[in-house]
Amino acid sequence: MFDGGNPLDAAFIGGGKIFQSRVVKVGDYYRIYAALAARPNGNRVIYSDDFGRTWYALGGAAALPVPDGDEPKCEELPDGRVIITSRASGCRLLNIYTYSNAITGEGSWEEQTKATMSGLALAPSTNPTNGEMLIVPAVRSSDGRQLHVVLQSVPTGTGRNNVSIFYKELADEADMCNVKALAEGWDGCYQVSTTVSLYSSMDLQADGRIAFFYEETLTKWGTKPNPVCTSFPQGEGEHNYDGCELVYKAFDLETITGGKYKM
Repeated sequence: MFDGGNPLDAAFIGGGKIFQSRVVKVGDYYRIYAALAARPNGNRVIYSDDFGRTWYALGGAAALPVPDGDEPKCEELPDGRVIITSRASGCRLLNIYTYSNAITGEGSWEEQTKATMSGLALAPSTNPTNGEMLIVPAVRSSDGRQLHVVLQSVPTGTGRNNVSIFYKELADEADMCNVKALAEGWDGCYQVSTTVSLYSSMDLQADGRIAFFYEETLTKWGTKPNPVCTSFPQGEGEHNYDGCELVYKAFDLETITGGKYKM
């Protein structure tokens, strides 16, 4: 797929969910997307219009949407543009793809941009892991206005701990007109975990709550006979950890945003 542009030595799809477009439909299916952690040159996004039988590089084989990226996820803005969000120290690296022709997939990426969530009580950890981005339709509690809210999960604090969910209102075109606008002005943060916690994923449930799935309570090798998630082989490497518990919780949007928004 990439040999004609910027070839890869290795790649894998970022853990968690891939997503299906709510906007772009070609033939019988709405388009599906996945984000790659790749070497060299960071992240790429791939898409399929036949439900995964064949895949294409979003932006073409030479596109480098997040050249400094690590483990990524992707999500869709309400108008069908595609966001990539990538793991980095003390921030998330973001970029947006805008279609010139959604049917053929033609379009262009902007430039990778840091989202530091500065000015809030919590900030992305300097010892990062991957997290999830999710955009949901919402109602602003103060005036009943319909809009969207973007959520981003990531550990906060000094290390791989205190997994939290940052949120930002997407009320106007100015909030998401480009990647710089999306990266700035996050409104708040909800702390999910108060202990060691790592990777996370989330999605919208049929009941309107947000399913949140994450790793918590890292266990030293040999201290627990059956960890739910085995992270590393027995005794190998510098980590010497057995694994984590996998935790599922479900939150309503009011809880995450302190009552500012509801579904």
